[in-house]
Amino acid sequence: MKMVKISKCIATLVISVSLLGTTSISSATTTSLTQQEKEQYYKQYMKIVEEVMQKKIGIHIEVPPMEQFQPEDWIEPKAYETRVQNIVDDYLTAERETLNALSSTTNKVVTNLNGETTKTAYIYIPDIIGEIEVTGKFETQYNAYHDRQVFRKLENISTQAVSSGSTWEQTSYEASLIDGGRTYSIRIEGIYSLNGLSNEKAFTIEFHCDEFGRIF
Repeated sequence: MKMVKISKCIATLVISVSLLGTTSISSATTTSLTQQEKEQYYKQYMKIVEEVMQKKIGIHIEVPPMEQFQPEDWIEPKAYETRVQNIVDDYLTAERETLNALSSTTNKVVTNLNGETTKTAYIYIPDIIGEIEVTGKFETQYNAYHDRQVFRKLENISTQAVSSGSTWEQTSYEASLIDGGRTYSIRIEGIYSLNGLSNEKAFTIEFHCDEFGRIF
């Protein structure tokens, strides 16, 4: 995993990207701000980055200390937001392409004698793919209207990292029953650590129930 500084005017970010020398929005640069105006801009920069980080997509962005800003680094908050969003969009595109390239045959599902079902999820952190085992205990029941088995309830969800040298600390999960009771969509949040670097990450995994009550 690489740790690079994106630029003095944006942040420290765990991602293989650099904005150093970016000029695409230089027209928005403001070089004649008062100290009070800079402080107001800085607060807005902080808010923009904080809102991105709350999404827990797997990258870490920090606004550098205010004293490190050079005159040309002060840009309008809207331009700053656009620059940060471009980083996020590039990251999400790389994530989507990387995960889509994985074969569906790697998505292992196992149900043990205790009725617990474990399914493998894959999360993307720059330059690596983390493998997370997601385990839940589900109950199904016959639904006369649909003439098939559907989910009745979910008792618990636990997760663990299986990638070599990595750790995963689950912090929360939220399960939603969808598709007429045939699917549990589960959003899981946690902290993924590897090689001394930790990232907050959120991902969604689905468990399905077939007409006979088998979980996959």
